Amino acid sequence: MENFSVHRERVAARRLAQREGISVPLALERILMESAHGGDLAMLLENRRKQVSLLNEIKQKKHAISKQKHRLKMEAKQTSQSTWCGWFDGSAKPNPGLCAIGAVLSAPDGRRWEINRTIGYGNSSTAEYHALLALLELMREQACQDAVIYGDSRVVIDDLHADAIKTAHSLTDYRLQANALIQQLPGVRIVWIPRARNHDADALAELAFAKSMHNVKDEKVIN
Repeated sequence: MENFSVHRERVAARRLAQREGISVPLALERILMESAHGGDLAMLLENRRKQVSLLNEIKQKKHAISKQKHRLKMEAKQTSQSTWCGWFDGSAKPNPGLCAIGAVLSAPDGRRWEINRTIGYGNSSTAEYHALLALLELMREQACQDAVIYGDSRVVIDDLHADAIKTAHSLTDYRLQANALIQQLPGVRIVWIPRARNHDADALAELAFAKSMHNVKDEKVIN
């Protein structure tokens, strides 16, 4: 009963117990009966139990979100000034449909490279892999070392990190190509981030879509 009472009721119960010389549990029962306004005490306690359960669930979700934010913050701090950073994103409109990719590579000295282009027909997963492959090719050209790659595709990143028996068969060729390139980049690691933190790569993929639509319109005018 104690667990399903609110703070003010527990305070009132302690005062009542002290004033009338009765036990706190008995005093709390009387206070709760008053809160029930003559109704069913069991129903009141059941409603309180549901409220407590809901509050605990909300607290757990907030705690999980807080832990995730802290983890991402720590990962960001671990990125030293000598680290190359890359971001990739790919999408299909519709899905499957026309695919576009976007990627960004940032060097420790401040230099920056951007990739944005359409790559033909496919689905969102193949587009994400193509974006990663384009970024890895660029990183190889620049002889990147100690690099961190960020992406918001759970499908691609989980596929790269999964055991052989858990990988997606349809993505095998892309995974083999990606791993072959990763082996040529000492110290590279790939980290998942929320989509909101992958804005630049996403914007570049959208720019590729926009360029494609503009070219289609120009062709229609010429014809």
